Amino acid sequence: MLRGTLALLLTAWYFSATSQSLQFSRITVPSDFEGSRGVAFGDADTDGEWDIVVANTLSDQSPQASPIYLNGKNFEKQFISGDKSFWNESVNLIDVDNDGDLDAFFVTQFDQVNPLYLNDGKGGFTKSAKGDLSKNQTNSPGACWCDFDRDGDLDVFVVNRDGADDQLYVNDNKGKLDLITSGPWIGNKGDGRSCAWGDLDGDGWPDLYVTNFVVKENGEVVDSHRNYLYLNKAGKFEEVKTGIHVEEKSATYGVAFIDIDYDRDIDIYITNVSSRTGNALYVNDGYGNFVKPESPLTDFTNRPSKGQTWGDFNNDGFLDVYIANGTEGYPEIQNYLFLSEASGSFRRIYDLLSVVDAHISAGTASADIDQDGDLDIYVCNWGGDGEQNDLYRNETNPGNWIKFRLRGSKANSFGIGCWVIIETDLGTQTRYHYPQTGYGSQNGPEVHFGLGSATSAMSITVIWPSGETQNFQNISGNRTYEVKENKNQLSVVK
Repeated sequence: MLRGTLALLLTAWYFSATSQSLQFSRITVPSDFEGSRGVAFGDADTDGEWDIVVANTLSDQSPQASPIYLNGKNFEKQFISGDKSFWNESVNLIDVDNDGDLDAFFVTQFDQVNPLYLNDGKGGFTKSAKGDLSKNQTNSPGACWCDFDRDGDLDVFVVNRDGADDQLYVNDNKGKLDLITSGPWIGNKGDGRSCAWGDLDGDGWPDLYVTNFVVKENGEVVDSHRNYLYLNKAGKFEEVKTGIHVEEKSATYGVAFIDIDYDRDIDIYITNVSSRTGNALYVNDGYGNFVKPESPLTDFTNRPSKGQTWGDFNNDGFLDVYIANGTEGYPEIQNYLFLSEASGSFRRIYDLLSVVDAHISAGTASADIDQDGDLDIYVCNWGGDGEQNDLYRNETNPGNWIKFRLRGSKANSFGIGCWVIIETDLGTQTRYHYPQTGYGSQNGPEVHFGLGSATSAMSITVIWPSGETQNFQNISGNRTYEVKENKNQLSVVK
């Protein structure tokens, strides 16, 4: 394996370094100064290109809060709806009604309905009026989607602020989502900011991790909050209250589920606003037991961090992370980029455009926006009187790479919750396919691997949430493939 032991993480080192092959340039996207919080990549108009949807707050400069930038048309700015009354905190592009296209879901603050817009397959959106999800008013910073009951459609968990109950909505397979009125989160008095789904204890059922910000008494902040873990036991949930990943108080905004040590279990990385604690990495033993190793990802991150996006940005075969920083009361600060190496160490990069720019940032996400084989980065900025967002195009000599677009049949249509494992001359790489990332944001819905010096993968294994496993041999690199759950043949995406 590329790296599979905790000991390698403990040897991580930290210094200023430049990667001569990694470079970014800024693409001009016609965004206004909109106070943006979250971003999602996806093919909204089904033309094969990744479009950009942004969740904006409301201001005099931004009367409409749900823009979409269509790729292939010079990122032409349109609006998903004419609604003007929403303060949007996050956005997801997901196939709610299982018709094969991406619908748009926003979460809002200030006791409003979280709007769900259904896609007509051509990028035309209509607000859904079905189910409790389209009626209940909440004060929500975030939400996460998953097929928690394994019936082939996506359900959603909505996190709420200031002690209000979080909410789980179950899908009827046609996009009608109704509230589940029981669960261990009822009465838990969290202060939610984000959440993520994944099988943490290895029993085949996706579990739920919820991040919380602060504890308040009589409206005053008295402490940082702990995070919550709910284990899924065949559709029923039990809260876990012991372990550093649920006991540590950390003022968390963002969470990502990643396999940092390539051992095919889910590790947790959280981004924290408190400069006292820094961010946190919790490494899984495969059975839902976590440890917190020393690492530059945790030890040198005492800035107010919110968004995060993971990917192999220099295509060397190792998973990197970009972190967006910023909050009220701080001057404009810089974001982080940590590159991973074969030894299991991480090094922070200081002098690329994407980390030199000073902003107050929130959500961030990545996707191969120009389909050239490397990952580009979008950053939402919101400080001061409003800052323009940034789209950083990766100008790296792309080297070798391989990508997969997943199409479920028994599983949900975009294969959310799949594992993809490849074997190359370098060893084993794994990806847990869960595009939602960090705070309020979502990566492009395809699985990307850098291949380093390898030009092909000796084998590729896809494990679907339904339990079906597919294996393919001797697959050429530098191509994007479509994988269908019910077909044992890859097809090249043109």
